[in-house]
Amino acid sequence: MSSEKLNWSDIVSPMMTRDEYNTKFKDEAPIHENYSVYTPKSETIKKISDFLTSKNESIKILAMGAAWCKDCKIQIPHLLKIVDALPSDRVAVRFLYGIKTDPYRKPGDVKWSARHSPPEAVNPKFAVNKIPMIYIFNATGSLLAKIEERPHKFPTIEEVFLSVLE
Repeated sequence: MSSEKLNWSDIVSPMMTRDEYNTKFKDEAPIHENYSVYTPKSETIKKISDFLTSKNESIKILAMGAAWCKDCKIQIPHLLKIVDALPSDRVAVRFLYGIKTDPYRKPGDVKWSARHSPPEAVNPKFAVNKIPMIYIFNATGSLLAKIEERPHKFPTIEEVFLSVLE
């Protein structure tokens, strides 16, 4: 990440809502299947919900990805299932899709096409190296954490959320 702190206000592209995401990908069977088969850890969901409610906190989530990305077709439906299980007045999720690779990049160049991707994909503040990228912001718009491609330190996205909040 660059030395500057990333904030929600750094997002300049139009974002999709959950409904717009569903409409755009309504015919994508892998997305619907991955949503259907995923079961978030109920104990973890309860802890997140209790924390958000008792502390009167809320979070904003930005998920960046692309329709061609296999990991996006797995992780983003998991994210949606988690968000659906949390209090809707405490969690907002938005999407920036359409990231494309730059086939003409030289070694050391940014992986993404500046011409064909949202500008956030090539903005050093966002530090997008892999997709999906899931950013978790607090209610005031300060970045709390990000998940690059898939959870690494914890086995599930909801466990990452809980660790960030605790």
